Amino acid sequence: MLIEQQIAERRDRAAAAPLKILKRPASGPYGDYSVKSPSGRTYRVAIRGLGLFENYCSCPDFAINTLGTCKHIEAMLLRLRRRHQKTLESAKFKRMRASISLQYGETIEVRLRMPVSPAPAILSLAAQHFDGNGLLRREHYKRFAEVLEALRNADGQAVIYSDVLEYVDRENELAEGLKLERALLAKIKRGQDPTAGVLKTALLPYQARGAIFAACRGRAVLADDMGLGKTVQALAMAELLHRRRGIERVLVIAPASVKYQWKTEIEKFTDRSVQIVDGLLPRRRALYAAPKFFMLTSYYYCVIK
Repeated sequence: MLIEQQIAERRDRAAAAPLKILKRPASGPYGDYSVKSPSGRTYRVAIRGLGLFENYCSCPDFAINTLGTCKHIEAMLLRLRRRHQKTLESAKFKRMRASISLQYGETIEVRLRMPVSPAPAILSLAAQHFDGNGLLRREHYKRFAEVLEALRNADGQAVIYSDVLEYVDRENELAEGLKLERALLAKIKRGQDPTAGVLKTALLPYQARGAIFAACRGRAVLADDMGLGKTVQALAMAELLHRRRGIERVLVIAPASVKYQWKTEIEKFTDRSVQIVDGLLPRRRALYAAPKFFMLTSYYYCVIK
């Protein structure tokens, strides 16, 4: 019921906030559109059919909601149904180029969609890297750059949607992080401290595990009780990420009452530069334009526009 409710809400918002079409396909109602939302943002909307999971939008909501639609897709379908109802129902989208996009649902998969008349090279690539449903085999995620190169060689007009690249990069980074986490935790079990020398203080065993967890998981929440040293773990995590991923900036958003406590802890346990961001808008812009390694701000002063 919740899924149907979420879809219905997006359809209601689509009806209340019409889109401005900036670019439309030349071949008919099916194809790729460029649209501007009432907020002024521009998105790419690909209309392939009337059902869920057939279409694509470059907006953030489509990327994370796993509903197979968004208000921009629903707005386009609403408009197209009004003008091309018979065409939409009688004609299916004829894909002239191969495309790789994400298939959203209970799980997210990378899917190859074939053109109406695929070349032998496309068929060979599909058999090598994709299963019978057109989904990229999991063991080929690390070879995705090779898959893309082979696809471009087989079909120079193939469409690669941006969310695919971001998703595969994130999946590969997560797999790499989990592998590193297992290796570092194995060192702890052998009595070694893989976080030794990361900060100017030695971490307790649970703090070392927490810092490793946060640094290797991509997105994480440290939920230790108050007073157990979450700040130290966060600083160790930042240092581990600097060594592993080469990060150069850390933005800390915290209640105003603890910003100076963060600054004290950073100066005590690290050699990194630190800057508190506050004041009027011109000052904040100047501070963000000349960042330190750690930038400390509160929810209010985080806004720079």
